[in-house]
Amino acid sequence: MIRTMSWLVFGLLVSSGCWAHAILVEAHPGEAERLARAPEEIRLRFDAPVGERYLALAVIDSEQRQRVDGHDAGLDLLDPSIVRASLETLPPGEYQVRYRVQSADGHVVTGHYRFNVTGEKP
Repeated sequence: MIRTMSWLVFGLLVSSGCWAHAILVEAHPGEAERLARAPEEIRLRFDAPVGERYLALAVIDSEQRQRVDGHDAGLDLLDPSIVRASLETLPPGEYQVRYRVQSADGHVVTGHYRFNVTGEKP
């Protein structure tokens, strides 16, 4: 009985780890980051590979009216836990990053954050 319960608990722990939602663990530029120079791309890294089916990554200007990314979001060729998109030349201002990915468990995860381009010389 104890052995059966141990295997059951072990099985639940292992399976729950396999079915976890993707979590954003690193972003460049990062949340609330202030950059003197505009980045050339947005790069998001998740704690596990994500799927391409519902993949979306957009960068919106400070007035929330216009996308300033290259409309080319995709998975990194060598690491499917990284999502990238190119950026236009960004003038100083605040920008919002919006993303949507599909976790290994099939759930769609969305999020957003802001960063600033200051244009200040270091």
